[in-house]
Amino acid sequence: MANFLTLERAMNKQKLTVLGVVKRSGVSRRTGLPWEMYAAQCALEQGTADGGSEILVGQINLPEQLRGVSAGDYLAEFALAQSMEGRLEPRIVSLVPFGKPTAKAASGAAVA
Repeated sequence: MANFLTLERAMNKQKLTVLGVVKRSGVSRRTGLPWEMYAAQCALEQGTADGGSEILVGQINLPEQLRGVSAGDYLAEFALAQSMEGRLEPRIVSLVPFGKPTAKAASGAAVA
């Protein structure tokens, strides 16, 4: 049985297609300070309990370091975080381009 005092950061990885990024901004009514949020418009294909698959389309908020992400396929790493309303929700913690070939040395190239 897991020890609940030992906190491990369990993360989930999923192939995610980013279709675009939407910026929302405004001024807080409570503090009067400006705010900005960026959300990725995404498509996600996942397996179902019966062995099939389903496609989910929606938005997920992006952390500050990923706001400049461009459209494409990624391997997204998720972790749970607490929202401003106190709800647990998935958050993207990293995006790695999916299916991109890696650079290889040219044939006959000298290695130093």
